[in-house]
Amino acid sequence: MATTDLIAVNKLKIDLKNFRTVPQDNEIEAIHALITIEREKFWGLMGSLVADGYHLTENILVLRSGNKMQVREGNRRVGALKIILGQVTVPNLTIPPEIEKGIATLSKEWKQRNAKVPCAIYDSVEVDELKSAARIVSLTHGKGEQAGRAQWNAVAKARHNRSEGASEPSLDILEKYLTDGKNLTPEEAEIWAGVYPLTVLLEALQTVAPRLGCATIRELADKYPAVPKHRAGLDSMLCDVGRETLDFPTIRNKPDDFAQRKYGIPLLPAQSAGTASGGSKSAAAAGQAGAAGTASAAAQSTPATKKTKAVAVNDPRAVRRALRNFHPKGTGREKLVTLLTEARTLNVKNHPHAFCFLLRSMFELSAKAFSKDHAGSGLSATNSKGEDKHLVDMLRDVTNQLTKNKTDKAMVKTLHGPMAELAKQHGFLSVTSMNQLVHSSKFVVDETHICTLFFNIFPLLEAMNK
Repeated sequence: MATTDLIAVNKLKIDLKNFRTVPQDNEIEAIHALITIEREKFWGLMGSLVADGYHLTENILVLRSGNKMQVREGNRRVGALKIILGQVTVPNLTIPPEIEKGIATLSKEWKQRNAKVPCAIYDSVEVDELKSAARIVSLTHGKGEQAGRAQWNAVAKARHNRSEGASEPSLDILEKYLTDGKNLTPEEAEIWAGVYPLTVLLEALQTVAPRLGCATIRELADKYPAVPKHRAGLDSMLCDVGRETLDFPTIRNKPDDFAQRKYGIPLLPAQSAGTASGGSKSAAAAGQAGAAGTASAAAQSTPATKKTKAVAVNDPRAVRRALRNFHPKGTGREKLVTLLTEARTLNVKNHPHAFCFLLRSMFELSAKAFSKDHAGSGLSATNSKGEDKHLVDMLRDVTNQLTKNKTDKAMVKTLHGPMAELAKQHGFLSVTSMNQLVHSSKFVVDETHICTLFFNIFPLLEAMNK
């Protein structure tokens, strides 16, 4: 039987094989991964702990092996407490200012009171106890139970299913791609290890597996990355699923074969000859066989849908779609891509100031990178004294370069709106206002206008990174 006790937080070990993400090498990396894949939820949890302390009714599920106490359920709570108590330091971690301020003002009594947490302890040498512990983990996260815990997403559920003996070929391919793929950023790899549209990937793989010389998705998973042909097209598809530019409607649009059009993966000869008479059905059936027995396969019963529903320009979803389709090109843009990856996770309505901070930074980084790209034309992000130019002046110089000193009438038309908006002193997303967001103790933005104004200036951000 499990026993309950108060255990010191510094004695609890984070699970390095948490189903939420890929296996990690050490505790610091494990905590960093938990933050990366669900940043908002992690900060929400940490803020709650700082404000109210740890609730003694919330047991941490622990497996004990000798003197080792490994957390099996409650890793985010333990990770948050270790940061709050100063027991771990995660490199390059920026804690939200209000939470950081709260941590700095915690009393000695608070730290003593929360230095130990209630744990349900299972002895790892007892097989029955291990089964009981695993069942509790499954019920808490994998079966839709609330209990105050964050539910597992498709990736975590697939990892759990695989640990129980089920075949999850789409997950296997994803994890290999995150290691061997060449067309994704390190930040994307870290995020997609825990948050990825796995059911979309499964449906896409059903279509392409037979075309890649594999009878089933399972066979493709076993061969990948050494697929006999069209590896580049397959990796591009995997990347687009992660960036959510490939979705169910695109895959199911039967008159338009997405795999051939977007990724150069051609139809099989039999499909080309017999598509109209249903020849493609056999390929779909072959793909389905690779997913038999998995929980993810249920998604295939969903009926075909129409094209992606359009949304208004002032809808936060429109902003997220634009950012997902924005892929900067050029050297010296590594930090830009890092900020872009983070901006894609934000809901403008809920986090207007965080979004504006990132947007302003992306404009400045882009202007500097563009200026360096065109240094041979005399473009520079610094003045005669070697100091950084004001951002609005930097952007005017960039715009002149892009419009070829206003001789490119099409580009002048494209960039007139962005430059006019950014040069306004009183506009919400003007350079002046974005500076005020950083330096003023009172200036705030109205999130209801951000989406519309974003599209007024976005063409310049795109133009600087083509």
